[in-house]
Amino acid sequence: MDSTRSLEIGWIEHPTSIELEGAAGLVSAFLAEVIPGERPYPAAELAAELAHHRSDVEVRLALAVEDGVPVGMARLTHGPDSDRRYASLDELVVAPDHRRRGVGRRLLDLAAAASRLDGRTVLAGAGPVGHPGSGGLAERVGARAGLIEHQNRTVVAGIDRSLLEAWVVRAAERADGYSLVAFDGRCPDDLVDGFAKLTGVMNTAPHTDAWEMPTVTAQMVHEGEEAFRQKGGVGWTVCVRHDGSGQLVAYTELGFLPYRPWLAEQGDTAVDPLHRDKGLGRWIKATNALRLLDERPEVEVIETWNASVNAPMLSINDAMGFRPVVSWQDWELALD
Repeated sequence: MDSTRSLEIGWIEHPTSIELEGAAGLVSAFLAEVIPGERPYPAAELAAELAHHRSDVEVRLALAVEDGVPVGMARLTHGPDSDRRYASLDELVVAPDHRRRGVGRRLLDLAAAASRLDGRTVLAGAGPVGHPGSGGLAERVGARAGLIEHQNRTVVAGIDRSLLEAWVVRAAERADGYSLVAFDGRCPDDLVDGFAKLTGVMNTAPHTDAWEMPTVTAQMVHEGEEAFRQKGGVGWTVCVRHDGSGQLVAYTELGFLPYRPWLAEQGDTAVDPLHRDKGLGRWIKATNALRLLDERPEVEVIETWNASVNAPMLSINDAMGFRPVVSWQDWELALD
């Protein structure tokens, strides 16, 4: 580890339970700053994120420690070889009493150096808009501002069930010639090639300049599903099949982890551009949400992330009661 006085900053290759608790505590405190009343981020969830991922993904934890106490943390992800230029700084958190002392800058520099060494040319991250401890660092290091993304949530108790049921009924009128195909956990082998191809539709959603979804293979789909299962996760996927061609043309994902049972994660929702304006997005999201209402009484909140310029998806989410709890400013730092 590199040290200055009593401050040590470096990668933690095999974090102990104490180190994980310290890192998760920093994240929990930060989230409580930006989302008043937010419940703690469990160390077990961080441990699962570090331990379980696809074989073509690397996730690393860095800590800044002063006198044995973690005062800063960073989580860095290097994605697959098909997206070699891109690295993601998923978290960069510094304790309030250690801000403006260079801790965040040194953690960022550590992540940038590791990404350069791995051949990455862009390091990307995000900070909550208006937060005094987050806004200036990216600008000071010369990062370029990207999209504004909304962290949106809806309270399950407030979801209008009759609205969702109406969307399902309406789909029968607008989407003649289409049918639903659903699976939990692992995508069936006879669907996985078509599903892997369908995930590429996410490239049509607004995103930062540096990011482009890598070409997804059946192996990547199954490895990702297995990693989520090893984390303790349960995933529900609903697809739309165009009956005439047999192709999958839309999908949505809903995920549940055991660490925060009150929270469900609304993952990707995408509709092939050739099959839009038929209510397919509403159909599949309503189908999953209705199932959640019936089968997951412990879930209190559904969370999803949307670019501020993604009007079609925002209109669906708005009708379902999703509202922003935090807006995040994406940034990109050139490493070459």
